[in-house]
Amino acid sequence: MYKIYLFILLLCILTVHTYQDENDGDDDYDEFIDIGVRLTGDNRDYLIADLIAEEKNLFNAGDIPGIGLHHFRIERKHGRRSKRAIDETIEDLKHDERIEFVTVGESLERQKREFTNDDELEELYKQYRRWKYDQLPIDMDLTIDNSSFKMSFDDTYYRKQWYLENEGQLNTPANHDINVIPAWLAGYSGKGVTISIIDDGLDHKHPELIDRYQPQLSYDLNDLNDTEHDPSPRTYDSSNNHGTRCAGASSGKANNGICGVGVAYNSNIAGIRLLDGRITTLLEARALTLFAVNTSIKSASWGPTDDGTKMEAPGALVNAALDYGVTHGRHGKGILFVWASGNGGTAGDDCGADGYVSHPNVISIGSINHLGKTTYFGEFCPSTMAVAYTGGRHARSIREPFIPVGVVAADVGGKCTTKFFGTSGAAPVVAGGLALVLEANPELSYRDVMHIIAETARIPSLSETDDWIINGAGFHVSDKFGFGVLDVGQMIGLAQNWTNVNPRYDCYHEYKGSSLPLGIGATVEMHIDVDKCENVTSLEHVQANVSFTFHRRGDIKITLISPSGTPSELLSYRDPDASNKGIKYFPFMSAHKWGESPIGRWTLRMETRSPQNEGSIKSGSFDDTGEISYFGLRLYGSYASHDEKNNIQKRQDSNAFVPTQRELEWIYKRELSIRQSPNVMQKRDYQNVMDERQAPKENSQQSLFSSFRKTFGF
Repeated sequence: MYKIYLFILLLCILTVHTYQDENDGDDDYDEFIDIGVRLTGDNRDYLIADLIAEEKNLFNAGDIPGIGLHHFRIERKHGRRSKRAIDETIEDLKHDERIEFVTVGESLERQKREFTNDDELEELYKQYRRWKYDQLPIDMDLTIDNSSFKMSFDDTYYRKQWYLENEGQLNTPANHDINVIPAWLAGYSGKGVTISIIDDGLDHKHPELIDRYQPQLSYDLNDLNDTEHDPSPRTYDSSNNHGTRCAGASSGKANNGICGVGVAYNSNIAGIRLLDGRITTLLEARALTLFAVNTSIKSASWGPTDDGTKMEAPGALVNAALDYGVTHGRHGKGILFVWASGNGGTAGDDCGADGYVSHPNVISIGSINHLGKTTYFGEFCPSTMAVAYTGGRHARSIREPFIPVGVVAADVGGKCTTKFFGTSGAAPVVAGGLALVLEANPELSYRDVMHIIAETARIPSLSETDDWIINGAGFHVSDKFGFGVLDVGQMIGLAQNWTNVNPRYDCYHEYKGSSLPLGIGATVEMHIDVDKCENVTSLEHVQANVSFTFHRRGDIKITLISPSGTPSELLSYRDPDASNKGIKYFPFMSAHKWGESPIGRWTLRMETRSPQNEGSIKSGSFDDTGEISYFGLRLYGSYASHDEKNNIQKRQDSNAFVPTQRELEWIYKRELSIRQSPNVMQKRDYQNVMDERQAPKENSQQSLFSSFRKTFGF
């Protein structure tokens, strides 16, 4: 009997191996190949595109607006033989006289930027609280008098939405919220503004979303054969709840007795299903351009994997899509692309390596906790415009006071969640806030909104102030917080009487010297002297294009210093990045030079560190030198006329400086007082402080204090 069982087992193993051999290389069964085709001038018609697709036995998925490509698709069903047939089809397309250009969609690895709450850590924390004699100051069972709230909603979890209206519930410090209450009290709720969530689907039948869902502005890019283009997520896969949560955070319905309240609870909501399947450059570009004319805001809480090893920038197609979105979107005023900066802090990642977040057409958003401090999973990010409250620990410690309540949102299947943490939750919260701003002034361009964020974002707390700097134009900026925490009330106040900024221009300058060697433990600098930048007197984003080689990419730090002396750490050391390929023409970006003059000497500083582990020691022993081979500088901005009235006080060029703790306290108190009195227009110009710092030293303490009294009204 034993021999019979053994024979049957061997037969099964042989059968499995035979099946695998017959299907070797067929792992891509039912995989698709995306092809972008641009027709010649005389043939640019969708009927011609349909004809070509029919002739070649291809599926025509439609055109991609703004890029001038028709989206064709081939399904790959038979392994190697099909691969040869596909290659022949692509070559046939390239030689078709009706076709000008052919590109094959490149496969992309994308990650949702949600933070999964550490259940094991939370359980340890609960155990710690049970044995600790002195109970920690956060009590989830704390009751609060409803009369203390300024808004009255019957939604189940509204009282837990501390990040919207914080009156000290859950023992959180009061006023740690995005200051949306003044906007709501003024009647703004997002009416007439459409937010599109690009994600893994949208459960649009959810009670939080159903009555404002826009099917005509929604699409399913994961199933192009779906004639109804319904972006609903796969119901049998509970992991596809991310897009629905984002929609609930931005646009959840008010006063319907369930879940919570979206920031823009009367906004329209649309969904583009992209992340539930294989993603290509063509699909990504199409997601960004779909329905651009009639969409106000597109929220993206995803990007290249945040594992500390990737360095990826958008390719030509996605760059073209983002350009189309801000030039043709929203009837020419530009879509607001709101992008989550990433949760790769635990992996030592840095958002400078993510060219999607670091793009001049994108509003990059980070997240902070209930104390106004960064979270342990957050990333340093010189491109971040602002942060929003979502919750989370500052340090990965069981002894840290913690509230297990993040962003409240809708969940798939008609459910709700109270634990939507990280930058995935921050981006749609900000998208909702920006919807209120657009309702207050529909004529704002996407750049106007960026300027308003820079003018109104607040320093969130005094408990983490180690990297704030006042740049050469008087803006406070930080690698951790951007310009600060979003303040919706102040944005509304400024937006109502805003004068649109002048058009954006850019100029490009290159380092003219020879390549410089880059050794271990070295500091190397390159300089570009800018004496002219046509039509740009006031900077917005600054992009440094850099090429270098080195034995270990993660052992390099890059800093860009403006003529005003404002530094931006474009790329930090990254322990996991063991690549020896270096980079080529990578576009690092910073928003820290906002408002400064482009004229003067720019410095790119490259620093390398000694090997930190055995792998780095080994790679360094084989190749201990590299080189910086290219440095180019693209300066974005506009011409700021002398009679510009947007800023409350005129900003002037000066030298950047690191504020003292006392100065930060003054700034923080002034901004907090305005947050508590939203009808008072905030004066955000610290020029007097700069002038005092450059004045003669005698009586400096007295003059500095007098300057602050004059500037901030104390």
